[in-house]
This record gives sequence, C-alpha cells and structure tokens, in this order.
Amino acid sequence: MASVTCTIQQSVVKDVEKCRLSNPNADMLAYIAKIDVTNKVVIKDDQFEEINFEDLADELPDDTPRYVVLSYKLRHDDGRTSYPLVFIYYLPETSKPTNRMLYASTLQLFSKELHLSDPLMLSDKTDLCKQWLEERLNKHSK
Repeated sequence: MASVTCTIQQSVVKDVEKCRLSNPNADMLAYIAKIDVTNKVVIKDDQFEEINFEDLADELPDDTPRYVVLSYKLRHDDGRTSYPLVFIYYLPETSKPTNRMLYASTLQLFSKELHLSDPLMLSDKTDLCKQWLEERLNKHSK
C-alpha cells in the first residue's frame, strides 16, 4: 500500500456526502477537490449545483491534477434513470512530477474516506463529454 502523504479536510467529506443527496432535477452536479501542497491537505476547489461538460472542463486547470466528484443523471436504455456518484481522477500529462506523485499517493485515501467507486482516469480535459463518461459508466456496470 502506498504511503499516505495528505489528509482530507472534513468539510470535503461532508460536501461530497451532500452530493449523494443532490437535486434530482439537475443533470449533473460537480465537486472539485485539490491538494493544498503547503499543508498537505485535500480541500474544496469549487462546487457547482448544475454544470455541463464544457463548463466543467473549462474549470479544470491545464497542468494541475484534481479530484472531481459528479452526481450524474444517467438515463438507461431500458428507460430507468439513476444518479451515480462518479469519481474522476484528472491527471493532465503536463502536471509536475511532484504533483503527480502527491495526488497518486492520496488517491486511495480520498476514494475510501468518501466511499467512492474506483476513479475514472482523465488526462485530457477536452475528452470530458457525455459520451466519454457514459462509455466508462457502461463498462463498469457490465
């Protein structure tokens, strides 16, 4: 097991729990977390009560990793609707090696403490779209 180098601010845990109980009228809610490198703690970067993929991609930095938690309205082929809580590990290829290592070493702790599923890996924010997400969600559900 990788050594844990960061802690998670309790407000992050509470905020993500609120995402689980999110507004069912919204198609997508997003919570973005980052690591305060100086204090080695995961903190809130931003939160959106309703956002689309293009705007979410614009909110992600070009060269710094982020943990993104989405409450996403997924319409299934059989007519059902579900609201999975999706964990995206955004790791741009242009990230500094020290940031890549710091986020990677905290990834498992973040997932475990927030009761999230395995992360979907995203290295290029321009790939973030409905098709990208639903392809990955459908792979996980099979």
